[in-house]
Amino acid sequence: MLDEIKLLLGESADNYSDALIQLILRQSIAEVEDYCNREADAVMEYAAMRITVIKLNRIHSEGASSQSFSGVSENYIDGWPADIIASLNKKRKIRVF
Repeated sequence: MLDEIKLLLGESADNYSDALIQLILRQSIAEVEDYCNREADAVMEYAAMRITVIKLNRIHSEGASSQSFSGVSENYIDGWPADIIASLNKKRKIRVF
């Protein structure tokens, strides 16, 4: 999965160590498993890889909702993108207490 994440990151992959990518990937898989209440399968692992890329791209901009510099504006999504949530909702097991 590490090589696939580096492909998704493109040139910016050089900015991150393998250890950092693997740490954030493990965190993302744990979040996905917690959200779905089950062990990760291939679809859930792909979602975790995409979440890892998002988290890596957000490093050093945590908590920012938008930025503007010299006419260039950046906005950040809150939470996971809708397409990831839709994919994970299909895999989610509802807990009944």
